[in-house]
Amino acid sequence: MCEGSSIYEYIGEVESAIDRFGWALQYVESEVDRDGIHPAFCYTVGLTGYGSPEIVVTGRDPNESSRILNALGASVASGTLEAEAGLACWAAGFELFTIDVPDCAEILHAASDVYGKGCFSAVQAVWKDVEGSLPWEGMPSTVVQPVLGPLPS
Repeated sequence: MCEGSSIYEYIGEVESAIDRFGWALQYVESEVDRDGIHPAFCYTVGLTGYGSPEIVVTGRDPNESSRILNALGASVASGTLEAEAGLACWAAGFELFTIDVPDCAEILHAASDVYGKGCFSAVQAVWKDVEGSLPWEGMPSTVVQPVLGPLPS
């Protein structure tokens, strides 16, 4: 755990942030292990309390991820956005498209610890690149921005 906290202390801090701000953000740094490269990602914990799926962003640094997720979280909390798969929207200067994240409890550990496995859902906010393409359009590239769910048809 970060800075020597126990899992219980850390989850207490996450729950405190949810109580104070409406949601918390969890950034997971990239790592390389024997199974390969695991790119960084960031996600919300707390949008479930608004009846919404949690939201995940991959392939952006902590600052950009925070800006995107906080903008989306504020829209969900105010009732101006219903986060669901198939949504096209703008947030923090990024054009986004959302897809379902199946088995989200397997990767969104803080949300699993707060809500319990199987008690929340998630969507990924997939961003368009500088050419205006999503990872599955044109020259597919899921190296920079891994796609965590099924591609839209």
